[in-house]
Amino acid sequence: MTFKQTFVFSLVIVLSSCASQGDKEEDEQLAEKALASFDLYEGLQIELIASEPLVADPVAMEVDELGRTYVLEMHGYPLDLSGSGVIKQLLDTDTDGQFDEAVVFADGLKLPTGLMRWKNGLVVVDVPDVLYLEDTNGDGKADRKEVLLTGFAVTNPQHIANTPMYGLDNWIYVAHQGMVTPKVSVKEFSDEGSEVHYPANDKAPKLPIDANGRNVRFIPDFFQLEMLSGESQYGQTFDAWGHHFGTSNADHLFTEVIPARYLARNPNLVVADAMENIPDHGSAAEVFPITQNPANQLLTDVGVITSSCGVTWYQAGLIKGFENVTFVAEPVHNLVHADRVIAKGASFRASRLVENKEFLASTDAWFRPVQFYVGPDGALYMIDYYRQIVEHPEWMSEEVNNSGALYNGSNQGRIYRISPKGTAPMNWAGSIDIPAMTSDEIVTLLGSDNIWWRRNVQRLIVANEALVPNDVLIDYVASTERAVGFLHGLWALEGRGQLTAELIERGLRHKAAGVRENAIRLAEIHLTAWPTLAKTLVGMSGDSDARVRFQLLCTLGFVDTKEATEARNQLLRQDINDRWVQVAALSASYGKESELLSETISTLANSPSEGTAMFFSNCAAAMATSGNQKAISEMLKKVLSGTQDQSDAWWKSAVLRGIDGAVKNSGLRAGNAVAEMRLLKAQLNEKTPAEVRAASVRLLTHLPGIEASHLADVQEKALQLALNGGASPALRTDALLLLTKSANGAYIDKLSTLVSAQEPDDVQEGAINAIVAINNQAASQLIVKSWSSLTPDIRDHAMGHLLNSESGSHALLDAVDAGSIDQATIAWPRKVRLMNSYTDGIRKKARRLLATNNEAPGELVKKYQQALDVKGDRVAGAAVFKANCAVCHQEGGEGGSSFGPDLGTIRNRDASFILADIINPNRSIADGFETWELKTSKGEQLTGVIASETASSLSIKDPAGNLTTVNRNEIESLKASDVSAMPTGFENSISVEQMSDLIAYLKR
Repeated sequence: MTFKQTFVFSLVIVLSSCASQGDKEEDEQLAEKALASFDLYEGLQIELIASEPLVADPVAMEVDELGRTYVLEMHGYPLDLSGSGVIKQLLDTDTDGQFDEAVVFADGLKLPTGLMRWKNGLVVVDVPDVLYLEDTNGDGKADRKEVLLTGFAVTNPQHIANTPMYGLDNWIYVAHQGMVTPKVSVKEFSDEGSEVHYPANDKAPKLPIDANGRNVRFIPDFFQLEMLSGESQYGQTFDAWGHHFGTSNADHLFTEVIPARYLARNPNLVVADAMENIPDHGSAAEVFPITQNPANQLLTDVGVITSSCGVTWYQAGLIKGFENVTFVAEPVHNLVHADRVIAKGASFRASRLVENKEFLASTDAWFRPVQFYVGPDGALYMIDYYRQIVEHPEWMSEEVNNSGALYNGSNQGRIYRISPKGTAPMNWAGSIDIPAMTSDEIVTLLGSDNIWWRRNVQRLIVANEALVPNDVLIDYVASTERAVGFLHGLWALEGRGQLTAELIERGLRHKAAGVRENAIRLAEIHLTAWPTLAKTLVGMSGDSDARVRFQLLCTLGFVDTKEATEARNQLLRQDINDRWVQVAALSASYGKESELLSETISTLANSPSEGTAMFFSNCAAAMATSGNQKAISEMLKKVLSGTQDQSDAWWKSAVLRGIDGAVKNSGLRAGNAVAEMRLLKAQLNEKTPAEVRAASVRLLTHLPGIEASHLADVQEKALQLALNGGASPALRTDALLLLTKSANGAYIDKLSTLVSAQEPDDVQEGAINAIVAINNQAASQLIVKSWSSLTPDIRDHAMGHLLNSESGSHALLDAVDAGSIDQATIAWPRKVRLMNSYTDGIRKKARRLLATNNEAPGELVKKYQQALDVKGDRVAGAAVFKANCAVCHQEGGEGGSSFGPDLGTIRNRDASFILADIINPNRSIADGFETWELKTSKGEQLTGVIASETASSLSIKDPAGNLTTVNRNEIESLKASDVSAMPTGFENSISVEQMSDLIAYLKR
């Protein structure tokens, strides 16, 4: 099929080769300015190899086996679906290491998000389709267009299918996160997708609508198509052994630990997430931008990772010591974040490559890295979208959306090359020719340090048997000492259908753990054809590597023999503290969950551990999901009958928690579980171990069909226990949980008395929960009325209830509007939730009330505005901080007093907002640092912040750092002040110059 190409895009764009001297000077100035904006990891250099007007809006690149470079341009982001996307081939005609010519390979693409070399053309993701584009006549333009797959949702461009990648196992992987319901761009992005399928073959497999928002893999030649267990937003990557990693906004690095094929074999096993976030610095990790004059949007999370994309595992030998380093782009903060990854059990753990700074950061607020590429030379190529705004309209104010600035920079874009200092300029463009090499030369490249060569050579070998004869490939695999060469050779033979049992056996004995792991996967494919492989697998249960053992456990789930079962149980016992090992074991136990639970209880009940308890819960949940009521009833009887011993409480409560988590699918209902309910009710007493009692009450209240009438015989008992201040807080909390099913409005007044500072936090929260369940409106009124006397933890809990209903959200916003609740006490994520609500009235009201916190009005701010116009002295600012701020604040956990919030956390905030808060401290009191006024029953008055709380007491810290602990039963009143502990008039103590110095110090 031929593209309809417009005249302007059918032209060959020749730039530098015919540019004037003035144009060259302008390009040099652009490069000099761009490169000067970067702070790069020590020992590396960065070069600009392509920029506007040669490229604009680049989002991905690919280099084929002939050294031809293709760049994908997505001009349509964020709202344009008219077909402005382009693929260009870039040329370096004068071989100076910079591209100077661009030829349009294809146009008319809507929102293209990735490309990959395949056969004689490119696989391109352009939702709803995955396309194959090919130039069949050699004129440099694609004249063949084939829809390989279709059905992906045309939704918010930040969440659409993207980044096709050739996997180690010869499948093509597509990253995908699925449809997002729009609130602003409803016209453009309300498409929910359809079944993902091959339009050319009705008999081929079909996936659910939009593939359920999962990653997808496919093999076009055989019409194979599968949905994976994980997802990824924009970008995906693999390590050298084929482990799959993704990224998504604040969760910048995660791995798909257990594949879908294992989860699918046990429908009773409900796993919330097959992926694990692996950074030890968590989600929404702090970042260290150096941007000058950043322009953050309404709902931008400032100072933390919020837009991660383009995840790339560096696999090349050029940058030494980076073999296990991953990169993610963070375009909102104009930086690149890097982590070093190590193995941890069946999964991984990632740590910052450098502390307190980034791998790369730019002072340019328009620098927008979005993707990376490991090139033939081993350099890291970085793709810069270069836009003023990268946030989507869904996450911005109406003012910005209507400003006309959404496409500012759409005629710009850059590609950079990062390499060790002293590395020669790029010299491979157009000079590579893998097909022209000898068979021996080609096959040797399977062992290259550089994934570009390994991946492309494997792809070519699988696709073209004439390139490397089978005997040459087999001889290489049999003789190579390179682990990665042996590995890619095995999978290449598998792709050709030439793999042998002997080579798999050799792989199972290989010294490299990653090879053994892959050999197990290959053995799994051929268990039916070569059943003797199962015997070898069973004998590997004592392998020294945790991930090999994990893969072995997964694979042995397909082997139904006594020996395999014994090996699986051994593997489970050895690594039972690894939750993924538990999942793998349960995935192989379909229909046998109750037997497995009974067996492990009998062998492990006297060996308490956190991991074993987790397994008991997971196994009990799978048993409950099976709907085997007889097995469930017998297990409940075993757990709850007779006298409860504290030594058994750990495993019994674990079993109860597991059944509770799946009780809705168990078949048990209040109407057919009379004996079970009797056992559960009997646990509501002081003698039952607290863990067993709490789990029993939770299960009882979650039993399907449970109503107040089923609990009439224990309701009054529960109420009296809840009101009994002499009973343990844990028992009272359990009683309150049971009262959530009472539906008795007469209880509300009595329960309201428990929402008091004199009561333990757990009791207060339980009382709020019960009142919410009985009458949600009454609960909202109580929360708003009591707000000033609620402690921070209770406020947090109560606000959660307010946000869980439209009426509660309106009550919260109305209270903010009336001034009875300070909007500063609403944490930022909750503000975002309100300002992005699906309910128009809530969203509009929230944006009116909560989006004003960044305004800095007032005459004093105007007076000190000049402090922002000059560069302050950080050293002098440190002295200002010590003299004026350290009495209440620390900076980065050092110096001063911890009475107020640590000011090291504000360095990423705009200087004007810091200035406004210094001058008017009552404008925004940090959550958790409100000033409280406490009066005891003895008449003592205390003022300060709440430093800590327990069930029976709370501690107040005054500005001098003195800590006073008060028993809750001695508290007469407790009220939050709407005045900050930071004194007003601070500006009278320092000059404009000192203010400039102070801000420079705080933002250093």
